[in-house]
Order: sequence, then C-alpha cells, then structure tokens
Amino acid sequence: MKIDKSTFEQHVRFFDQGAVIFRENDEGTDMYIIIQGVVEIRKSTGSSSSKVLTTLQKGDMFGEMAIIEKQPRSASAVAVQPTRVLMLNDKLYDNMIGTNPDFARKMNKVLSERIRRADAIIQTILTTNRQNQLWTGLVQYAKEKGVSTFKGSRVSIAEFTSWAVAHLGLVEKDVQSILAQLLKRGVVAYSARGKEEILIEPKEGVILPD
Repeated sequence: MKIDKSTFEQHVRFFDQGAVIFRENDEGTDMYIIIQGVVEIRKSTGSSSSKVLTTLQKGDMFGEMAIIEKQPRSASAVAVQPTRVLMLNDKLYDNMIGTNPDFARKMNKVLSERIRRADAIIQTILTTNRQNQLWTGLVQYAKEKGVSTFKGSRVSIAEFTSWAVAHLGLVEKDVQSILAQLLKRGVVAYSARGKEEILIEPKEGVILPD
C-alpha cells in the first residue's frame, strides 16, 4: 500500500505512550494507519473499567467505521508505546479508495475481519459466563506469558490479575473470587513455589458452571 511522501508529511501524527488517540463516544472524522508503535482498542465496561478488544501494530488500521458510518466512536484507542499514525480524513480516504487498489483491498479485508470478530464476541457473550471468560483468558495468558513445566504452566496470580482487569473487563475482586473457585474445584492448583503462583494445564473448551 504505497503513500506518496507529501501525503505522509501532511497527515502523519505522533502519540506518546499512554496517550488517548480518541475516546469512546467521541465524534469521529478520521481513520488511522499505524506506521510505528502499538495501539489498544478498549471498550468501557463500567465507570472506571474497560476491556481490551484488540491490540494493533504496524500496518493495522483502526477508526474507519467513523468515516464509513458517520457515527460516534464505539471504543477508545490508546497508544501503549510511542506511536506514529497516518491520519486519513473523508477526502483522503475516498481518494485512496479510488486511486490505490492495494488500499481498497486492505480495507475490504479489514472490514471482513471486523465482522467476523464481532460475530465471535457476540457468540461468546451469549454462550459463556464470567468463569469461562476468565478461564479462556487464563489459558491465553498461560500460553503467552506462563513458565512452562512438565506439569503445566506456572502463572503469577498478581500479574495475571492485573492482566485480566486490563484485558477482560473484570474488576480485581471478581478475578480473585473466580480464581479461588477454580482452585477449590481443582481446575487449577498452587505451584510448588507457593500461593503466589498457580499451575494450570491449558485445555481448550472447558465449560465451568456458575
């Protein structure tokens, strides 16, 4: 997807780590392409909590629905690293769709993926409870950040709790309560290092009752 130098210079923007690029419910007039950095798309789940819907990196696009639908932002975008983006307004977006086939194909792919992801989220909400939501997150976390052993993956309770609050939209009290229930039922166990870590075997498709 080629972008000429003058367009780049006029429309590139820089955001420091932690900067909010746009907020949920803001009026949106631009979309963004990440040139460098990482952006989290976050959905509010309460007055002081949010859930990370997706994490985007170099080459990814976001915010396009505000241009296409002319509706307020459905989620917030936050730079989690120093980030540079190319900002496209209505006029530039329409011009690139009409003159840049690579960009048009990329947009078709992005929109198709958005629809599939939205369908998956809706299905998850309809068919799972909070315990399953946390278990799914724990499986993901163990695979990505756990310490592998022959008995399973060791996971720090404190670190996972912080991750779950940020990424699953749960409050700390609920995370601790659900972990306690999983420990009581034997779904997970404390590691040999003590009660600051749990040991799990990441098994997909585990359904836990309320």
